[in-house]
Parts: sequence; structure tokens; C-alpha cells
Amino acid sequence: MIQDTSGQDVQRKAPRRLRGLWLGLLATALLVSGGYLWAQYGQGQQSVRASRLQLATVERGDMVREVAARGRIVAANAPVLFSPSAGHINLQVQAGEIVEQGQVLAHIDSPELEAQLSQQQAILERQTLDLQRQQLEARRTALELQRRRDQALVTRTAAEREKQRADRAAESDLISDIDHQQAQDEFASARIAFAHAEQEIALARDTLQFEQRTAEVELERQRLTVAELQRQVDALTLRSPLDGLVGNTLVGQREQVADNQPLLSVVSLSDYQAELQVPESYADELGLTMAVSLSVGGAQIEGEIAGISPEIVANQVTVRVRFPPPEVRLRQNQRVTAQVRLESLENVLMVRRGAFIQSGHGRTGFRVDGAMAQRVPLQLGASSLTHIEILAGADAGDQLIISDLSGLLNSSEILIK
Repeated sequence: MIQDTSGQDVQRKAPRRLRGLWLGLLATALLVSGGYLWAQYGQGQQSVRASRLQLATVERGDMVREVAARGRIVAANAPVLFSPSAGHINLQVQAGEIVEQGQVLAHIDSPELEAQLSQQQAILERQTLDLQRQQLEARRTALELQRRRDQALVTRTAAEREKQRADRAAESDLISDIDHQQAQDEFASARIAFAHAEQEIALARDTLQFEQRTAEVELERQRLTVAELQRQVDALTLRSPLDGLVGNTLVGQREQVADNQPLLSVVSLSDYQAELQVPESYADELGLTMAVSLSVGGAQIEGEIAGISPEIVANQVTVRVRFPPPEVRLRQNQRVTAQVRLESLENVLMVRRGAFIQSGHGRTGFRVDGAMAQRVPLQLGASSLTHIEILAGADAGDQLIISDLSGLLNSSEILIK
């Protein structure tokens, strides 16, 4: 059997000098690698892949400050009909039904009001008859007084003739002095009676006129009472105030309703407005007649602010927008998006909006130069929906990083790979 040479092998240690040579070569390699890495990455302090960044070029031009808002289409003319009196309602239409101006929408049965109207109409008829009776009595009284005056006139005329005969007879001494004086007394008495008759007629005429005028005033007051009750009864029949459609019916058929209770609404089909909710931070900048661009139903509509709510609800300000009738058909409560143009700026430096505004607190940005991006201080100004104004820190043609800078703010320069 042939034996192997394992027994002859002897393990020997490397010389110390050769071992030191290998350690030197390893240290040199590490130093070279570190120098290369420092040359590539040390200057930028941080490297970022280009795919993670969004870049935008600073440009000079006109910018329109806008604020985005959402809202709904509302009818500019949508009156609500209220119950004029308590009673049971009888609806003649349903919600969503097209109606014309003057068309009957509902009727309220109010027996109490109708009974009051009948009572007052009876009182009016009685007062009318009383006035007519009073006029007849006035004519009768005037006729009687005229008869007395005429009788007094006849008596005065007869007494005057008797006095004239007595005067002529007394001149011829045909009658005694006593008869002559008696004739004179009778004439004076007849003349006084005639004068009193005329005064009595004048006083009676004034009295009758006063009483008749009083009765006429009472009759006119009663007519007004009846007219008011008649108006209230007529108002029990509710009619459409305009051409449109019935909105919401707030009561049911034959339901008992109270006085001044809302019953239903009528929506105009020809006059719409937009009701927008704008963040309260823009409340002080809003003003009447500001231009507004509306997007509804796939169409763009230009309008203007017609009203601003004086109160803030849920951090929102309600704004009414007026616009001309569009070509598309609108519906009540239809959703709409809008841009309110707050201000128009001309010839300003601007860049597209991005997350760098929030992450850099509006004071810091990174200007790109080749594969390097240098941190620069920025001063930002007004902003629109798409751009923001740059007041200082960049010039036209510069490229800025507009993506999130939250992981880059500790570096003065970054390398874009």
C-alpha cells in the first residue's frame, strides 16, 4: 500500500514583511475609494435621484390671482308660498310639476274666515239700507220744512197786504188806531215766522248733511272691512307668482296648516345664480362685481359676484354669483366649481406652484445648475391656482425644485443623479 504525502506537509507562517505589504495595499485602496466618494458626494452633502424631483423654470409674465371654490346652482327667484290662514290644505300640484304664472297651486279651507266674511257682508248690506232709509227721511224732512217755509211766506205776504190796507184806511180815518196797530203786529209776527222758517231749513239741511256724511263714513269703513276679508278669502287660493316649476312641497295633502306656515316653493326656470363657499382667509379680498369663471355641466360660464354673506359659517363665506343665461340647461342644486379672480398682476417673476412652498416655508428653495442644486433664500409673493410670484432669490430662466424639500433642508447643495 502506497502512503500519501500528508505526513510530509508542513504549515509555514508568511513573513512579517509580506503581511505588512498587504495591509498597506488595503489601506491605500480604502483611501482612494474614500477620496473618490468624497469627490463625488462630499461637495453636495446629499444626493437625490432626478426621478424624485419636479423642476420648473422661472418665467416672467402676467399672473391672475385666483381662488378655487365649490358650490351649487340656485334659483335667483324661488319664492316660498306661506299659508295666509289656518285650515286644511288641498294641493293641486306636485313637486317638480311645470306651472304657469297665475295657475292655482293649492286651496286652504278656512270655514272661520269665510263665516267672518259672510257676517261682515250682511252688516254692509244693513248699513247700506240704513243709509238709503236715512236719505229718504232727509228728503221727507226737507220737504216738510219747505212746506213750513212756504206757509210762512204766504202768511207774511197776507199780513203785509193787510198792513198796507190798514195803513191806507188809517190815513182816511176809516179804522181805529187799535185795528191799525193790530195789523202792524200781525205783519211783524208773520215776518219773524218766515225768517225763523228759513233759518230752520238751513239748520236742518246742515244737520241732514252731517248725519248723511257720518253714515257714509261708517258705510265706507264697513266696505273696507269686507274688502279686507274678501282679500283674505281670495288668498286662500294659492296661485303661482311666476312661470317655473314647483320646488319642494313642505306639507301633505289635506294637512292642517297654521297661519304663516311655509307650504311650497316655486322655482324660476329662467334666472339662476351660483352659491359658492369661499375659505374665510379670502373674505377680506372679496368684492362685488369681481369676475368669476364657473364650470358646470361641461361648460364654462363667466359671471360676477353679486352678493357676499356678512357672516362666516364653518370657516366658509357664502358668495352669490350672477351670470347671463347659459346655453346649457341648469338644474336646482347642481354642483359647480369656480375660480374667483382676485387680482391681475402684470410682468412679474413667477414659477409653478409645488410642495416646496409648504416644506420650505416660502423662504427656501433649490436652484438647479447642471447636476447640482444649490440652496437659495426665496421671497415669495402673491399666488394663483397654478403659479406663485417670486419677489427675490431667482431670475427669469432659473430652474427651481418645486417638489417636497422636507428631506433636503439640511444640505446647502445636493447632487442630482
